[in-house]
Amino acid sequence: MTRLHDRWQALSPLLDHALDLDDAACEAWLGTLAARDPALAAEIRALLDDARALERDGFLARSAAEEWRTQASLAGQTIGSYTLDAPLGQGGMGSVWRARRSDGRYEGFVAIKLLNAALVGKAGEARFRREGSILARLSHPNIARLIDAGISSTGQPYLALEYVEGVRIDRHCDDHGLDTDARLSLFLDVLAAVARAHANLIVHRDIKPSNVLVASDGTVKLLDFGIAKLLENDGGGESELTRDAGRALTPEFAAPEQVQGGAITAATDVYALGVLLYLLLAGQHPAGRSGTSPAALIDAIIGVEPPRPSDAVATPRTLTAQMLTENAARRAATPDKLQHVLRGDLDNIVAKALKKNPQERYISVTALADDIRRYRAQQPVSARPDSFGYRAAKFVRRNRVVVGVGALAVVAMLAGLAGTMTQAARATTQAARADEAAQTATAQRDFALRQLSRADAVNDLNEFLLSDAAPSGKPFTAGELLARAEAVIERQHDTGSANRVDMLTALGHQHQVMDHDDEAHRLYARAYELARGSDDPSSRARAACGLAVATGRKGDTARAETLYAEGMADLPATPQFALDRIACLRDGSLVARDAGDAALAVLRARDAQELLPTLRFPSTVLEMRMLMDLGESYRISGQYPAAIDAFERADARLTSLGRQNTETAGTLYNNWALALQSTGQVLQAEALFRRAVRISSDEHTDGNVSPMLLNNLARVLNDLDQNAEAARLADQAYQRARAAGDEIVVSQSLLVRARAYRKRGDLAAATRLMDDLEPRFRRMLPPGNLAYAALAAERALIAQARGEPALATTEADRAVAIAEASPTRRDMLAFFLQRRAEVELDQQRYAAAAADAQRAIAIDAATLAAGTRSSHVGIGELLLATAQSADGDAAAARVAAADALDHLRPTLGPDHPQTRRTERLMASLASTAPLR
Repeated sequence: MTRLHDRWQALSPLLDHALDLDDAACEAWLGTLAARDPALAAEIRALLDDARALERDGFLARSAAEEWRTQASLAGQTIGSYTLDAPLGQGGMGSVWRARRSDGRYEGFVAIKLLNAALVGKAGEARFRREGSILARLSHPNIARLIDAGISSTGQPYLALEYVEGVRIDRHCDDHGLDTDARLSLFLDVLAAVARAHANLIVHRDIKPSNVLVASDGTVKLLDFGIAKLLENDGGGESELTRDAGRALTPEFAAPEQVQGGAITAATDVYALGVLLYLLLAGQHPAGRSGTSPAALIDAIIGVEPPRPSDAVATPRTLTAQMLTENAARRAATPDKLQHVLRGDLDNIVAKALKKNPQERYISVTALADDIRRYRAQQPVSARPDSFGYRAAKFVRRNRVVVGVGALAVVAMLAGLAGTMTQAARATTQAARADEAAQTATAQRDFALRQLSRADAVNDLNEFLLSDAAPSGKPFTAGELLARAEAVIERQHDTGSANRVDMLTALGHQHQVMDHDDEAHRLYARAYELARGSDDPSSRARAACGLAVATGRKGDTARAETLYAEGMADLPATPQFALDRIACLRDGSLVARDAGDAALAVLRARDAQELLPTLRFPSTVLEMRMLMDLGESYRISGQYPAAIDAFERADARLTSLGRQNTETAGTLYNNWALALQSTGQVLQAEALFRRAVRISSDEHTDGNVSPMLLNNLARVLNDLDQNAEAARLADQAYQRARAAGDEIVVSQSLLVRARAYRKRGDLAAATRLMDDLEPRFRRMLPPGNLAYAALAAERALIAQARGEPALATTEADRAVAIAEASPTRRDMLAFFLQRRAEVELDQQRYAAAAADAQRAIAIDAATLAAGTRSSHVGIGELLLATAQSADGDAAAARVAAADALDHLRPTLGPDHPQTRRTERLMASLASTAPLR
């Protein structure tokens, strides 16, 4: 970065000189410079070309007022279904208007965004469509949602967005005199919105106060994804759209890499958030008054380190003493008090977000949010170098009363002892303490040596697996390598029994990860028998807890629970065994999952997480894995918002470790996608499933992808009506699972294939698959399993398509009855109620269809976090609207259809058949004619 700064210092005066010349003089001067330094002349020419391109685009131009006056004539005009009322703002892409719905379907305002006339054309319209596509993917209470999109009668593209009646965040904070903590609380809402965008592979790239509004109820709303960029660009090359979007930026909030034409990543948004945080906390821009000219601003962005916020609020460098006092008063403080609040952690948090080098910033928005939460909780933050004194100071601040009382007690005790204890008593006490300290030191030394021996043994085993077991690059399967390792362990008689137990346990775990359940059980059982003769509680406990998981997977859940309890009982509740207790609690969570006790699984996963702060050497890897455990336990228990939150935090840790392309990442993305799919966030789920598939793919083929993952992706593609690809992937999953003898995935793939064939109209093929599936279920599953409900629901829809209403009704009723008898997975009951409502609509039983749809909506809505859009709710609302319309209640049908569209567009996309069906229904309802 120093070299970069030096280079810019050399280029800047030359560029200023070139910009002052006319074209002819500039060319002559460049020719002279090229003769002396061709590389330098080429750099200057490239910068001039960029400057001319920006000038053509109107960058930093003063023509906004002219454009505004032109747009003002649009007041009162009708755009689509909306009448423009008053202008709200003007930007590089277009103008934004307040508008009222004018077709009578519902009352209320929206924000209409119109594309500037200068940008109408292929690239401009593509960027505008991209904003609509991006907004359709985002659903979050702190992101202004997309309501509608289209092209006006004059050919002008427009977006209809949620109308946010609020003020920009910095003005809101100042107008209400919010203190630092209240400002940080609002800023965390901004971070939550940006984190959701990043989770959907979207970088905003234009975060600034005018794009962050605070509504009258205090809700933060992030606006304007007009120049957002997908993190993963499938196009492969730089398009005109990409180049145009790259140049569109707001200089005051642009990151160094933006103004220099570098790569745009999530770190770019982190920088802009750092500028916004600086403004909120200090009331000034980090560049100070250097922003008075574009050249000075760019120079400051690239090469000038901003002053610390604590200095900026108390030192009269850019503000007078009176202005500093007023600035602090707007933050409910004096300059000295505000400086004290900002000094230290907040200075460091802002500085880390504003690093010139993107790699030195926070690795994610979630990491920035974590540091702010730690600061507010008086806990150590990652942006500050760790030290004992720093942690101790944080402890004292968190526990002022306890520490104060403790200090007084110590003082009083010492004062009393000074007057009463004799020299002999002191000597005796000192001797006893010395003996106790010696014993403690010996125990700690022995424990440390034991841990060192264990680590050495396991590291040696890992070295064998990675190198010695396969000499000269000879290929081996993973199973063959593990078998060789086991043989080596059995012959190592010089290794202590505890170490042999640990190595066998490690091998058992590897087999378990690879789903080699029989081998895992055998090795854990061998480790468990050896451990019975060991005096090491850690080895005994890990062997027992590992065997518990292997036993539970084989179906003996009662024995598994006994083994888990035995392992936990072996471990003393002392800090030195905290890591072992965490390992056993994680195993216990898996045992509870296999036993079907999702609530107990969550409890044990949370207990394990609460032990993390007691570890002397924190581990980001362990924290990530435990968040994955917790998220999966929440998912299985049906607590989907909590699961999604845990998976998002696990992803932040995984990214910070650089493990985005590992098997662990694939597992995380798969489980996260399942949680999103269960809440009807289908497009987001598809993106994560595809990321998981790409991790396992080999040279752009699906050859190494697990059948289960292929099947999961096929299911979500069915939801998106991409039935041809769904059928292809389900066929692959079926063939591979059948070859591997995995009856569970075979059965699941048969159901996915049947659904895909039914939706494609191949009812004969769908029926054949269902006939093959039913006897498989009977061999594997007990009566009453929810899988039978899925089977019945699919049979009902096939019968309906074949014109067999009696059979369709019988099967639909059967599916609902099975689901109603199940105490878990109420979201599945909602799914089967919707399928029965489809059958009822087909048979013109409108009241029954409306009742089932309403019941399904209530169940699905209860599984969602506030503000979440769900295709499940959307389809339920569509079924309800259709039934109400057909039954003659057009007013109620309009409300339900509008709600359906609100949920379906961002979760299934504007072109999905269900979205189009809803739009047709709304058009029909405009004339109150029922759609039958």
